[in-house]
Amino acid sequence: MKIAIIILAVLGALASGFLGVSWLNSLSALSGLSELERATAYQMAAAQGQSLDQMGTAAIILVIGAFVGLVGAFLAMKGKYQLAGALLLGAGILPVLFQGKAVVFTALLIVAGGLAFLLHSKQKAVAA
Repeated sequence: MKIAIIILAVLGALASGFLGVSWLNSLSALSGLSELERATAYQMAAAQGQSLDQMGTAAIILVIGAFVGLVGAFLAMKGKYQLAGALLLGAGILPVLFQGKAVVFTALLIVAGGLAFLLHSKQKAVAA
């Protein structure tokens, strides 16, 4: 199960980083637009129930979460499952609070974090 946690964490970190960088690139394209075009883009996003400001916040958190996911994979490799689980769950859940669509890309981090906690609890039960 240790290998599964590491693989899921690395894949989740790659997916999280990809989405974050993609969203940041999309939002940076707005800076080259005129004020009217930018206001139109904000209104179109609002009509779809989205906020470009929250998307920007989620994008930054996704990029940071990619690095945190890699740290979580390293900690899982070293056997520190409780800390790895906390980092992986945080990196997976935090972007979803700002942009719900991010859950598709952070689901692997959430699963890896849950497995890390499960493995930690199994180790604790065996030791007792």
